[in-house]
Amino acid sequence: MLEDIRNELAKPFAADRIEWKPQAVSGSRALALPYADSRAYQDRLNSVVGADWEDKYTVLEAGAVVLCELTIDGVTRSDIGEADPQDRNTATSALAQSFKRACCKFGVGSYLYDLPRQWFDWDPERKQFTSN
Repeated sequence: MLEDIRNELAKPFAADRIEWKPQAVSGSRALALPYADSRAYQDRLNSVVGADWEDKYTVLEAGAVVLCELTIDGVTRSDIGEADPQDRNTATSALAQSFKRACCKFGVGSYLYDLPRQWFDWDPERKQFTSN
């Protein structure tokens, strides 16, 4: 049964749930990486397994590192998330990253790591991709 659940969890997100962030910037070009907000991951869990999932967190290193233990249908997977300790949202960022990484171990969003990486025009002043 877990294999059927995993197949459903691993389906790609709707295109409107995908956002792009720069991994590397070189002048007016940036390497764009796809990602989805943690709410997309939560929605996927809710739509596939309903209430049969649970997440537990352990905060480490003053919130800069968070361990997420995600249990689905009695099976637990875990991973950590890290964030810059100087960031005002350190714990929130680390928690979201740990949750998404634990979800990935069940297949949720894992396809995002396999998408081709591409360079796009970047506005260094606004710190955003241009529409070109």
